[in-house]
Amino acid sequence: MAHIPVYGKEHTFLDEKTGLLFRNSRFQETASIHTHTFYEFFIVAGGSALHLVNDSIQTITQGDLIFIRPKDTHSYEFYYSQDFRIVNIGFSEQLFLNVRLFLDHTVMLQDMVDAELPPCVHMDADEKKEIITRFEEIGSLMNGSSVQKTVLYAKSCLADIFTRYFFSYDAEELPAVSCPSWFQPMLEEMQKIDNLRIGFPKMIELSACSSNHLCRVFKSVMSVTPTEYINSKRLEYSVYLLTQTSKEIIEISMLCGFSSLSHFYHLFKKKYQCPPSKFRKMNGRAPSQ
Repeated sequence: MAHIPVYGKEHTFLDEKTGLLFRNSRFQETASIHTHTFYEFFIVAGGSALHLVNDSIQTITQGDLIFIRPKDTHSYEFYYSQDFRIVNIGFSEQLFLNVRLFLDHTVMLQDMVDAELPPCVHMDADEKKEIITRFEEIGSLMNGSSVQKTVLYAKSCLADIFTRYFFSYDAEELPAVSCPSWFQPMLEEMQKIDNLRIGFPKMIELSACSSNHLCRVFKSVMSVTPTEYINSKRLEYSVYLLTQTSKEIIEISMLCGFSSLSHFYHLFKKKYQCPPSKFRKMNGRAPSQ
């Protein structure tokens, strides 16, 4: 098994005085798969990517703000364009504890820490600009201001981000959503690569309802059929395998859960406007064997 670096332990240490880390990274500088000893917020400032995290796969796009917890194992790889850029703030467990105490041990915060996948919210253009500006201000303070001022400003920013963008309030006043309680857990499970390979039968198992009922609910909530959703996620995973490994295309097709190579080619060309082999030549970064 390949060694997975532990950021904060082996390298990329937090600043010793403030317990903070600021980075503004373009695609070429982003990290391969790794884990942390600290917490992190990162916002996608440009482009799109595949976020491989905790044996699951997500598409992240410009404006997505993601909360990474210690021991989340993740990486982000090429997706639609090579202008992928993130801006992130890392913060120590002690600093997070201080924010948590200020927020009075809120249950909503604990739910974010315990969630299987890192919580993610989408910012509009103005919100994205504001978040990036605040992260940059923290980075600037780290370079010159007093430690006390830097930490105090960082804590206030983090508390504000949690409460403004990740917490939900007055849920009882919101209109009822026609989404059954099993749907979101099922959707999260279906982001796992092993479950994607199995596909629709696994989705039926997780939902514990008939295939017809599942199809009706899924179409109502997601505006696509279960098969369309599964194939889309499989294709996203195939992009990772094409660009990050030297596996044969027929093997990639099987690893992604496609039973037919010709069907894989058809769906891939329809989504990415070129066959897998050409896509690999244009974008591949396969490691040498």
